[in-house]
Amino acid sequence: MQADMTTLDLAARWRALADASVGSTRFMSLKDAVAAHVRDKDVLYFGGSMARPNAAMFEVIRQFWNRTPDFTLVAPAVANQHAPMIAGGLVKRVITSIHAMTYPTPAPHPLYVEAARSGRVVFENWSLLTLSHRLMAAALGLPFMPTRSLAGSDMGKNLAALNATTSVRNPFDDGNTQVVAPLSPDITFIHGLAADDDGNILICPPLYDGVWAAFCAGRAVIATVDHIVSREFLRRYPEHVRVPAYVVSAVCHVPLGGHPNSLPSAPVPELAGYTDDYAMLTDLRRAGKKTDTLLEWTKEWILGCRDHNDYLAKLGGERIQALQGRTAIDGWQLEAVSARARSHDSAPTEAERHVVLAARMLRHRLADGDTSALLAGLGISSLAAWMAAIQLAQSGKHLPLMVESGMFGYVPSPGDPFLFNYRNMAGSSMLSDTQFTLGLLTGGAQNRAFGVLGAAEVDARGNLNSSELPGMLLTGSGGANDIGSGAREILVTISHSPKRLVRSAGFITTPGRAVLTVVTPWAVFERPDSGADFVLTRVQARDGLTADELVDVALRECAWDVKAGTAPIVEPEPTGEELDLARHLDPDRLFLG
Repeated sequence: MQADMTTLDLAARWRALADASVGSTRFMSLKDAVAAHVRDKDVLYFGGSMARPNAAMFEVIRQFWNRTPDFTLVAPAVANQHAPMIAGGLVKRVITSIHAMTYPTPAPHPLYVEAARSGRVVFENWSLLTLSHRLMAAALGLPFMPTRSLAGSDMGKNLAALNATTSVRNPFDDGNTQVVAPLSPDITFIHGLAADDDGNILICPPLYDGVWAAFCAGRAVIATVDHIVSREFLRRYPEHVRVPAYVVSAVCHVPLGGHPNSLPSAPVPELAGYTDDYAMLTDLRRAGKKTDTLLEWTKEWILGCRDHNDYLAKLGGERIQALQGRTAIDGWQLEAVSARARSHDSAPTEAERHVVLAARMLRHRLADGDTSALLAGLGISSLAAWMAAIQLAQSGKHLPLMVESGMFGYVPSPGDPFLFNYRNMAGSSMLSDTQFTLGLLTGGAQNRAFGVLGAAEVDARGNLNSSELPGMLLTGSGGANDIGSGAREILVTISHSPKRLVRSAGFITTPGRAVLTVVTPWAVFERPDSGADFVLTRVQARDGLTADELVDVALRECAWDVKAGTAPIVEPEPTGEELDLARHLDPDRLFLG
């Protein structure tokens, strides 16, 4: 009897420990959380995963509109949905890796271009990995963080002038290493799938920039979540609890708090996630072309809503259910992809010629190698990489596709060419974060990664510019500098024009150390190593032109001092099979034109 009582007593004590509250409640409304913690001149970080804290950002806009708080806005990407912060005059400085319209196609944002040109906003551009390194250093309490990235770039030079990065002597070996300074925001905003009763935050991968900013915030961490669950429920998914309650200052129950972006939830099937709202992101892009139209959008969707509940009511239940319904990995089968893909003229567009030629060159470069992963940027680059991977798989060679946000081994979803689409995330064989994909799998000691990048300019040494032109802010590095600094080999896709194939890049975002192939819609330029000159090796047949005529046009429209190789190969025009595959990947021609 004594033994039974002891067992019961131990069980009761165990239950008491398991059910014990962590401490005082952290739950409050989003409105109260922003009012309590955010102050003028704060450094505000919005990030933490692919679930973006957009509802929190919109609430900051509501409370600080018609004021001049001089915020510093920090995010891994400052995209379509961040534009109202800048249009409203709330931001004095932006620290990011991308400052652009990112959906459906990457392009300079007119508002950001104007704000930078006028000096109204200072844009501090980092690579995606080094921005994460800075947060990691601050979270770990370190004075700096070593990195492979930035060295040899004009971006690195600009940041060194701000005393934010430098090269130091390696104390353990010969040579120098690049290091970056820590970055601690005042307020960090994150959005999670769920929180339990104590305020522990569950975030599903991919984790993109990661949760480092939650561990280095100077004053507060405000977490919005779509669902509130029990402690017992959360313990079933401990591998996805990323931020413990003691770190969090305020937890706000905000359903659809990541809208208009997605909320990954595939690893936790009991809880609903949702896809990106492409219609709203497109509206934001359209509105963002002029300040007046963007302000109208802001008044309708942010200022015209008293709070997030008003915002949800305006969206409507049918729209919300549709976003949740599109999360099924095989949902594309219900979306008439083939009918959309085959509704176009049979003649190839210039973009389709480009994608097909780049995919052929990728197959050629990858056929006999031991490449570990294929990593591509958004647009023509990603479509070419997807085509090549699919075609290689059909011939029996499996090559994992990887995305900087933390996706590895994903299968491109037919009908949706957006690189970060929900189905690509949910269909990955491994999910992680930027530190893992860019830091380890792309730039690590065992990497054998192959990158496919686009740019505004590529010069005769393979240097890429995606940062700035005279008087014009471009899109920024994103992960390009990290890929260029770490990958074993790079193929560049770019338009064929002397304004794009320049003699010397006006700004070096990504040094050309690994760029061995440049593919345009007209031609292919290759070199054996980074110390050699490019040679025109292939042209693509078109318009009945002879080989000599094709070569003459390709050389004339290139500002490099480049020559054709011996008997350049004439690639045939895109086949019907190639066009059909490309169009199934992009049936609405977001990239294919």
